Amino acid sequence: MQKMMRAFETGDADLAFEVLRKDGAVLGYSTSAGKVVTQTTQEWAKGFPGKPADDEAQRKRSYEIVDVTEHAAVVKVMLDYPAWKGLDYLALSKIDGKWMIVSKSWSGQRKP
Repeated sequence: MQKMMRAFETGDADLAFEVLRKDGAVLGYSTSAGKVVTQTTQEWAKGFPGKPADDEAQRKRSYEIVDVTEHAAVVKVMLDYPAWKGLDYLALSKIDGKWMIVSKSWSGQRKP
C-alpha cells in the first residue's frame, strides 16, 4: 500500500503499476456523469499527471486494512482533497508471492 500511496502523492503511474495489475478494473458512481463508470486500471492511470498535484500539500490520504487472508485482502483508502472527498476500496490478491491491486471501487463527491 505504501507504493500506491506514493504513486498518488507523486502522480507516477509507473510506480502505481508496481502494485496495480494492468488488467484490473476500476468502478465507481460518477455524480457528474450521473452513472456508474467502469475503466481498466490502464485507462484510470492515464489520469496520473507524472508529477505531484499543485495542491498536493493540502491533500490528505490514509488507509485501513479491512480484511486479509493468505491470498486476498481488502483495503479502504480515505481521500480528502481540497475540492473532493472520497473512499476507495481496493481488492488485493497475492499473485506469485506479491500483493497486487486487482480492483478499485470508489465513491466520492466534489466539495462545495
